[in-house]
Amino acid sequence: MAKFTLPQSASGLRVVPESQLDLRPEAEIVKELRSFRPITSEKNVWCFWDKGLDRMYPSYRCTVLNWVRKLGSSWTVRIVDLLDDSPNNVYNFVGKEWFPDCFVNRTMDGKHAAQHAADLVRLPLLYEHGGVWMDVGNMLHTHLDQLFWNHLTAPNSPYEMAVWIITGQIRKQWGSFGNYMIASRKGCIFVKNWHNSYKELWKGHSNATGFHKSPLVQDIGVAEGMADWQFKDKVLQMSDYVAQMLLGDRTKNLLDVSTGWNGREFWENRVFMVEGIYNGILGAIRTNYDGQKQAELFTTSLDDPDENKRQAAEAFFIEVLEKSHMYKVYHNSAGGLPALGDVVKKEGFEDVTHRPGTFGELYRYGTVHWEPTREVERLVPQPTGEDLIRATPTTPATREVH
Repeated sequence: MAKFTLPQSASGLRVVPESQLDLRPEAEIVKELRSFRPITSEKNVWCFWDKGLDRMYPSYRCTVLNWVRKLGSSWTVRIVDLLDDSPNNVYNFVGKEWFPDCFVNRTMDGKHAAQHAADLVRLPLLYEHGGVWMDVGNMLHTHLDQLFWNHLTAPNSPYEMAVWIITGQIRKQWGSFGNYMIASRKGCIFVKNWHNSYKELWKGHSNATGFHKSPLVQDIGVAEGMADWQFKDKVLQMSDYVAQMLLGDRTKNLLDVSTGWNGREFWENRVFMVEGIYNGILGAIRTNYDGQKQAELFTTSLDDPDENKRQAAEAFFIEVLEKSHMYKVYHNSAGGLPALGDVVKKEGFEDVTHRPGTFGELYRYGTVHWEPTREVERLVPQPTGEDLIRATPTTPATREVH
């Protein structure tokens, strides 16, 4: 990787001392990522690629390598997979009892089977071992200690979990949160209850089709926030796809009648919340959600003869590094303009986020060697006026028959 000097325009960034980084050769980092490492602390970054590191798209592989470099020696990054005899097979970390039959028997099907396998994996890993779940598309700007972990582990901290608030992107009520970036302490009951509800959803299913009809999902409602994203005719289909996030909302509104556990009280007092739209997809917002436009900025040559083009690319990347905690490379599952995650899967475009000699290379260097100077802001929970759901994690609320 080439070295870059912090641009003069970057008034909201500072250089990270190299002593805090993991700057070993790439081959050493890759060798370690391929190996099994015993769990010795809660400072684990968990991610998933069903076919393992060597089969990842180059953009995502670059992202994971940069997590290792950014986070330094106190964090352990693990790419969990489903490969037989793999040192990082999921069953080396959690037991089969966490999963529905279709996962254990490998009969999951449907268009998004790999994504839903990742959904099933993330919460058991967090509950059993603690740490941070990261989707492999999360290009990280702010160190996880500053972002979440220091808040969860400070002396007398009330927090057991930290989430990425994306109000309006799933449901319209305040407080919907993403499942693609979650931090929790080991043994967090919210995480266990949430997972058990999602596992229950899979009972008797091999894919997510029709999940929106489940009484568990009906307890909370469908992803009506997606109607505002020009997906009005696909809200039910997308509700199937994001059912885990819907059940996350259900869990934070759940009064468990079997144990007395109150999800609302937990949510308001034990969850550290960070705004996740501008802090996660600012690059998409600035390009009107056009992944091709983002790809053009990433691949602008550092010595492009068009000065205006160079200035626009530099301004774009400095802004996202300064004003967002990560840059989420997502794919568009509902149609419309291709997202950046769709672009990086196309032949000839696999390296657009890190191509040598481009502003993408400068940006990737910046994600490791620079950090925003602004503080992480905690969002205060807002009342939604929703009724508590009196049920259990795995059984729906009793409905009156008229």
